[in-house]
Amino acid sequence: MNMTGSLRFDAVRTGALLAATALGCLALVHCGGDQKAPASAAEVMPSAEPPQPEEADAATTRAAPSASDSPTAEAQANPPPAPKVEPLSDEQIAAITDAANTTEIAQAKLARAKSKDPSIKRFADMMISHHGEAKLKQAKLKLKLAQSGISTAMQVDADSTMNALKADNDRDFDQAYITAQVDGHQKVLDTINGNLLPNVKNPVLKAYLEELKPRVAEHLEQAKVLRQSFDSKRSSLPLSQLSKQSG
Repeated sequence: MNMTGSLRFDAVRTGALLAATALGCLALVHCGGDQKAPASAAEVMPSAEPPQPEEADAATTRAAPSASDSPTAEAQANPPPAPKVEPLSDEQIAAITDAANTTEIAQAKLARAKSKDPSIKRFADMMISHHGEAKLKQAKLKLKLAQSGISTAMQVDADSTMNALKADNDRDFDQAYITAQVDGHQKVLDTINGNLLPNVKNPVLKAYLEELKPRVAEHLEQAKVLRQSFDSKRSSLPLSQLSKQSG
């Protein structure tokens, strides 16, 4: 092979090697293009967009208080304590009922003396009769009496009512007396239910209380009827006559 042919052969071989190298580089570039680039900082940070409706609902549900946290549920779970019943002995209970009977008799005697209304006089006669019988029946039980906070408060209230009734003139007495009867019998009935029956131990005294209770309730209802009657009469009077009565 002459020199010229040898040079041509070398040139061809060199060109083939260069072409192969170029093809390999192109293949590497193509493969590298299919790979994903690393995530940018903007893609890594959380989105500032508001949550979707489903996400918002879930967050609201988590934040909303449960039914057990409501004031009503809390009140049901922790009810207020029941009012305490003042401890009373049988002797203290007997003193309370004796004082109640004595008070009703004294006020009724005053009403019979001062009132000119026939219905008030009949009611006063009934008070003297019924509470007089109750007082005699308790005396036969021969129970000892002992003072308590309840009997002391009842006596103070009775004295205040009696003084007010004595001071009332004839025009105001009937209304004041029957109002005092409603208030007084209500207090006695509440005391029997709330303090006397829950504390009584003597079976004889308990039977006496159970007999006294419906009689007091009957008196209370009759007193309410009389008070309503007096209220109706007063509301039907002309203003000129009302002003005279109040003067």
